[in-house]
Amino acid sequence: MVDFSKCNILIVGDIMLDKYYFGKVERISPEAPVPIVNIVSEESRLGGASNVANNISSLGGNAFLCGAIGHDLFGKEIERMGRQKNIRTSFIKTEQPTIAKARVIGGLQQIVRIDYEQKLRLNERGYQQLKELISKLIKEVHLLVISDYGKGFISQEICSFLIQTAQEHHIHVIVDPKGQEWEKYAGADLITPNVKELGEITGKTINNDDREIEIAGKTILDRYGLSALLVTRSEKGMSLINRQETIHIPTYSQEVFDVSGAGDTVVATLALALSAGKDIKEAMYIANVAAGIVVTKLGTATVTQEELNKHLGKSC
Repeated sequence: MVDFSKCNILIVGDIMLDKYYFGKVERISPEAPVPIVNIVSEESRLGGASNVANNISSLGGNAFLCGAIGHDLFGKEIERMGRQKNIRTSFIKTEQPTIAKARVIGGLQQIVRIDYEQKLRLNERGYQQLKELISKLIKEVHLLVISDYGKGFISQEICSFLIQTAQEHHIHVIVDPKGQEWEKYAGADLITPNVKELGEITGKTINNDDREIEIAGKTILDRYGLSALLVTRSEKGMSLINRQETIHIPTYSQEVFDVSGAGDTVVATLALALSAGKDIKEAMYIANVAAGIVVTKLGTATVTQEELNKHLGKSC
């Protein structure tokens, strides 16, 4: 059994809104060879860094979320949903629009995804505002998660500031990475790439094989001076690679329906488990169970504390 009620986690990163339009496909358009989707319902969910925060809140932890949104309806929707989910939000308002991704689902098949997105760069005023927010929030939390979706918010300057500030307050840092500029993650305690991201940073395609994952992981540890990697491997589970050892554990899930946002669930659960006093091996095991639950759900989803404890009881 886990209890995360006393765990305070700060999440900083790219804020996004995920919108879903569910409908039925009954015919092809006479205008073009594309399906006509008759929409019957729609739903908005917190995405990106805000999905990490949502998972933390759903698991019974206390989420502190910091990032940037625009002066628009998508931004207001994220603020409203954050309040509903009991997430403590500290947003910087920018002139750029809030990032959103709209998915049209016909039956159980995604037909198309529409992105509302511009690369984000904070100006000097926004950067100073962020520094002031982080300097206050870091005193209230037990662990920092940097959720980098490659949308521009987690720049070299911001990432270095976040990690340095956390170190000054003896706060551990977990990074969910994106892209090939891993130099900015130097000093973080744990990086959580998936197999594709690990391949991109090593510059070659990596088979989802224990030996290849271990070799690539150790190469990256040496290249960037990192402490540890936890590689999420979809149907193959996950691998922890540090200076002392490599641990592979198989996937917990028996059925994979949708892997959207599964990495967010892993990061959120790891952060909570470590904050609750679990060692890295225990935290990895708990996060693996949480990931096995969330991939059975459609779209960007979360795991509740009740669900996690139920499955942890079964797997013991």
